[in-house]
Amino acid sequence: MLESIDPLVVAFAAAGFFLGGLLKGVVGMGLPLVAIPIVAIVMPVAKAIPLMLASGYVMNLLQVRQTWHARTSLVPWLPVIAGISMGLAVGVYFATSAPEDLVRGVLGTVVLIYVGLSVAKLELPPSFVRRPFAGLSMGWLTGLSGGMTGGFGATLAMYLLACDLGKDRFVWLIGIIMFIGSIVLSICLAAAGNLNSEQLLGSVAVLLPSWLGLTAGGYVRRTVSQTVFKNIALTALAIMGASLIASAII
Repeated sequence: MLESIDPLVVAFAAAGFFLGGLLKGVVGMGLPLVAIPIVAIVMPVAKAIPLMLASGYVMNLLQVRQTWHARTSLVPWLPVIAGISMGLAVGVYFATSAPEDLVRGVLGTVVLIYVGLSVAKLELPPSFVRRPFAGLSMGWLTGLSGGMTGGFGATLAMYLLACDLGKDRFVWLIGIIMFIGSIVLSICLAAAGNLNSEQLLGSVAVLLPSWLGLTAGGYVRRTVSQTVFKNIALTALAIMGASLIASAII
């Protein structure tokens, strides 16, 4: 197995997950939207997505454990979870069956949408979350993005923020829902034949650079202006997103 390891892939994976962890440590999300585009430079997007699995389990479990005192019933959130599950199935199917250029173009578009939402600071109106299919539809969009990129953060956070939850309950809910989403993602990837022991080992291996980036991000958050860092990170993400789209078109 060691003979099959490509040092270039290892280097890009380590760099991508460190930088993704750095962004997550500073602003609280964004790890897959940094890591997957960087890793996708040296491997197909569909093969890069499973590398998110161990991080999805471990980091979200830690998040849930830290806010366990704010736990609540998951029954009101079942439509969100159902929507995520359905969206994941569609997203994984697309990522594993569509032409690679198309997948890269969609991934680049998702990255640019995330950048646009962050810059615009759009918020969902509280009245939206009270509509019958709000949770299901936002969950579906979250799962669709997760199936194509390995990450669930942006649309799920927008929806939960509009629900006007307390800070700790928000963190607990987003952690538990993303943990469940990681389980569903694993099942969908396995069903699509896009999950093997080598990819699982790779997802465990990138926990170290992710954790180092997360730790460094905490230091940056305490010592550097979060606004300045976020602007730099969003600029870099925009460049990566545009590059992915360009590589898909050219």
